[in-house]
Amino acid sequence: MSAKIRKLAVAGMWYPENKTELENTLKKLFDSVTFFDEEENINPFGMIVPHAGYAYSGEVAAYNFSLLNDKHFDTVILLGTSHHYLENVVSIYDGDYYQTPLGEVEIDREITGKIIETHKRFVFREYVHTKEHSIESQIPFLQYQLSNFKIVPILTSTHDLLLLNELAETIAKIIKKSDKKILMVCSTDMSHFHDYQFAQKMDKYTIDLILNKSQEELKHAILNGSSELCGYYALNPFLKILKVAYGIEQGKLLKYANSGDAMGDFTSKSVVGYCSIVYQKKVDSKNEFLSDIEKEYLLNLARKSITYYEENGKHYSPELPASDILQKDLAVFVTLNKDSSLRGCIGQMIAREPLYLAVNNMAVSAAFEDFRFNRVTSDELENIDIEISVLTPLEKIYDYKQIKMGIDGVWIRKGRNNGVFLPQVATETGWNQDTFLENLCEHKAHLPKDAYKDKDTEIYIFQVLKFSE
Repeated sequence: MSAKIRKLAVAGMWYPENKTELENTLKKLFDSVTFFDEEENINPFGMIVPHAGYAYSGEVAAYNFSLLNDKHFDTVILLGTSHHYLENVVSIYDGDYYQTPLGEVEIDREITGKIIETHKRFVFREYVHTKEHSIESQIPFLQYQLSNFKIVPILTSTHDLLLLNELAETIAKIIKKSDKKILMVCSTDMSHFHDYQFAQKMDKYTIDLILNKSQEELKHAILNGSSELCGYYALNPFLKILKVAYGIEQGKLLKYANSGDAMGDFTSKSVVGYCSIVYQKKVDSKNEFLSDIEKEYLLNLARKSITYYEENGKHYSPELPASDILQKDLAVFVTLNKDSSLRGCIGQMIAREPLYLAVNNMAVSAAFEDFRFNRVTSDELENIDIEISVLTPLEKIYDYKQIKMGIDGVWIRKGRNNGVFLPQVATETGWNQDTFLENLCEHKAHLPKDAYKDKDTEIYIFQVLKFSE
């Protein structure tokens, strides 16, 4: 069976059809971006970008997409509003590839399939995508900046806010349960065909509503005409997805302009507005992604699991906890200490089960299956302190220079050989990055010490949240 490919629709009109010319255009657009110092280190998880011809909105879009340099995402979910059809459905492109002059991008059919199966009005209607420019115009920017990524193209062909709310909840749930690193991109232009001054005033009001999280007010402004966003019915679920899936609500405006700015015509009577707004995931320096209550639950569970196994010779079966994060598949290590000395430690590098079950099982393994120590006895339990280290999902990187010393743990793998250093190794040794990686390769993974520079070597980073009784 031949692959289903979404063919070019607006190449040669919205952007250059020739590959070399398109690459040169994109380079010029990215070269035009100027950031304040604090903006260069933004870690984007969501973007609002325009979708007009590159001559008009390309520079504004480049502000957001420039943040993707040296980043990696497994999947990019693109939300746009259909300009040609109002079918009262959400159409998810469930083909195989999406074509641009820079090549074909693979569709993440695992995610598209999951979305479609959840609602009878989440469908794949190919004709809705055939002529649409709002998503196609974003993909060359992504191809220029990223590699090894898939996409999920979604067009909202409806004004049904209840349906869009269900879409947001569905996608947020998929993201929260997935180990993939996912970027959300929402495509919309702003006010249409007003004079330059009026457009600026209207767009500033709209941007303030978006940035100030006034979603109800924004909805009413769109409905009464005091704000204009041609992609509002993509923006509406986009904002909820970021809030529910990532806990992100506050965006940052990187660039605003209109077509008059692009053309140097500041007296124009008919301009279109564009904005580039980024949403970054807030990362606590201590990686505190578990609450104190959740930590206490896990520590109590670990102790109860050990005690129950010692008394009954079988595993304790905990009830399903209410917390979403405790139900998420996460890798974990359980360490037992007695009189400040190690008494057992067993864990996982790769998540295989929900966190609460992993702690249940690793606690028993640390107490009774660590071959370096005798089995823990009931007499010892009172004097044993339990420490839990929860690993964030492994993130594959393609440039070892991305590693943040003292913050990132590193797992390196080539063929059957692999080794890991936790983040504190860098702090405890004082090694620089090269020495850290050379020791990891040579002494832990039993590879040549410069194997981390080999393109066939896989490098994964993670962070650790450690807490104890």
